[in-house]
Amino acid sequence: MCLDLETGTYFQDRVVPSGTQLAGWAALVQSLGIHAPVRHPSCVSEKHIGGSHRDKGGFRIFDKRYWPGSCLADHLTFALRHENIDLLILKRACLTVPKTALEEFVRSAPTGGVHTRRVWFYYELLTGQTLDVDDATNVMAINALDAGTYFTGKAQLSRRHKIRDNLIGKGDWCPVIRRTELLESFTAMRLTEHASEMVGRTRRHILTRSASFLLLTDS
Repeated sequence: MCLDLETGTYFQDRVVPSGTQLAGWAALVQSLGIHAPVRHPSCVSEKHIGGSHRDKGGFRIFDKRYWPGSCLADHLTFALRHENIDLLILKRACLTVPKTALEEFVRSAPTGGVHTRRVWFYYELLTGQTLDVDDATNVMAINALDAGTYFTGKAQLSRRHKIRDNLIGKGDWCPVIRRTELLESFTAMRLTEHASEMVGRTRRHILTRSASFLLLTDS
């Protein structure tokens, strides 16, 4: 499925850098008319960029070598490969494009394609619909989310997609939390363990009085 990728001067109240074209989530939102914010839009330059990409004016500008193409599959793959996952945009894109376009995308991809299987898995999880595609076979299972980039839950294998579902939610409500330096520092403080130790050393009647006081104060 080809997209209408005409890039205007503005994208969501930001001036698009000259000599660039929207890519990834921004291209999908623009071309499909999706109503969803793109927090860190990407675009690809007509020229070479030192270091492969740079940030300017709220955009991440990629070198010309990163231009994915003009099809739906191209920009879905670019978004999953080079941008933070955005399940809101992905869900609304899946609900906007014809179901047959996603089925063609999955069938035409190389056997065991990582990003293709993720799109397939997310489509069925987020929309509750099933694509007319045979189950994945003889491929290595992969994580739905990269555990080094995002906080994840206990993984459960989706045998149909050969995807380990390590999301911390379900299709109707699924927060995605990136591992930022600030959150990692809080995690390293082991606050849950310290709270458990404190509760274990405190008498029950004191905890009950404290809980009642906090509830009354908060009310």
